[in-house]
Amino acid sequence: MSKYLADYGDNTNFVDGEGCFLIDKNGKKYIDFLGGWCVSTVGWKHPKMMEVLQSTGNRGFYIPPSYSWPEWESFAKLLADITPGKLQKVFRTTSGSEAVEMAIKIARAATGRKKIVSIDEEYHGHTYGALSVGSALTSAIAPGVPEMLKLPLPNVGNAEDVIAQFEKIASAGDLAAFLGEPVFTNSGTFVPPADFYPRIAEICKQNGTLFVMDEVATGFGRTGKLFASEHWNLEPDIMCLAKGFSGGYATIGATIVTEEVANRVFEKGGYFPYYSTFGWMPDDMIITRKNVELVCELKLWENAESVGKYLLTLLKPLEDLAKVKEVRGIGMLFAIELKDKSLTGKISSEVLKNGLVVDTASPEILFFSPPLIMDKETATKGARILSEVIKKHCS
Repeated sequence: MSKYLADYGDNTNFVDGEGCFLIDKNGKKYIDFLGGWCVSTVGWKHPKMMEVLQSTGNRGFYIPPSYSWPEWESFAKLLADITPGKLQKVFRTTSGSEAVEMAIKIARAATGRKKIVSIDEEYHGHTYGALSVGSALTSAIAPGVPEMLKLPLPNVGNAEDVIAQFEKIASAGDLAAFLGEPVFTNSGTFVPPADFYPRIAEICKQNGTLFVMDEVATGFGRTGKLFASEHWNLEPDIMCLAKGFSGGYATIGATIVTEEVANRVFEKGGYFPYYSTFGWMPDDMIITRKNVELVCELKLWENAESVGKYLLTLLKPLEDLAKVKEVRGIGMLFAIELKDKSLTGKISSEVLKNGLVVDTASPEILFFSPPLIMDKETATKGARILSEVIKKHCS
C-alpha cells in the first residue's frame, strides 16, 4: 500500500518501455504481453511517435472546445473515413468511460427513450453511467443509473434465448439503445456466436432502437480487423473509442455517430451536455492522429491476426492440463481460463518475476493483449515463459 497514492497497484516500478518491452527501475526488461490492457498498438517509443511527441512538447496553449481549430475537423473526418458504415459525427472525450457516458446521453437524447440494454458481465468503464451499463457497479456504490437492463452473456448454448429476450424488450417500443462490445473483452475474451450481433442489430433497426458498439478495447486493429465490428459487417449507429485510439501516447477518447443520430440530438433544441474540457487537447489529438495513421499505414490488424493466430497455436496445448479449462484468443486479445480460482494470482506473479507481464480478468481468468507490432520471436519467448509457469501449477 502506498502512503499517498490511493489507487496503488503492483510495486514493480516500471520506469521505461521500448517496443514490446517494459523496463523496471533496476533495468530489467519484461516482455509486455499486457500492452496496457488493449492499449498498445505501435509499441512503446515508436520512432515516429517520439518525433511527434517531441514536436508537440512545447506547444503550450489550450483551445476551449466551444471554439474552433481546423485540426479537430480534419481528424474527425479521418475517423469518419475509417470507421464502419455511416458513422460521421464525432464527439470529443478524454477516455473510454467518458465515451460510453456520451453514447448513453446521445441515445437517450436522440430517441426520447430512457432504457438501455447491455450484456451482463461486460465492462464499459468506471464512471456512473458506464459502470451502470457495465459490470463495475458494486453494492458499496449502488444504486447506479436507472433504466439499465442486462442480458446474459451469449454463447452457443444460450444465444437463441438471449436474442429472444432482447426482441421481447425491444418490441415494447421504449428502448433507447443496445450497447455492447463486439468481443466480450474484460469478461474473458469471449467471441459471440457468428449470427448474434447481426440479429441484434436487425432487431434494433426494426424497433427504432440505436445499436451501439463499444470499441474502446477492441478498436484499431486489436482483434485482427481495424474495428471488431467488421468481423460481422456491423454498421453501428454509435461507436465508442479510446485505448488503442492513442496507443497509450495520449489521454483521449471519442464517440462517433451517424449524421442522422447527430441531427436528432440537436434538432430537439435545448441544451445537450457534450462539452469536455480536456477532450481532444491539441497535443493529445496530434499525437493520437499519428498513432491512427500508423495503424492504418502499417495495417497492424494484419499482424495482429497472423501473430495472434500463431500465439494461440502455441498456447492451445495448455488445454490438455488438468486445471486449464480453455485458452481463447482473437487477434491480439487472449484469455486463459483455469478451473482453480486460487492459481491466477500465483501464475501472474511468477511470470512477472520471470520477465513477462500479464494480468487477471477475474479470479479464474488470465488476460493479456500484446502490442499489435509484436513479432513471432517475441511471442514465442513470452509463450514459453507463460507455458512453463502454467504447467508447473496446473498439471
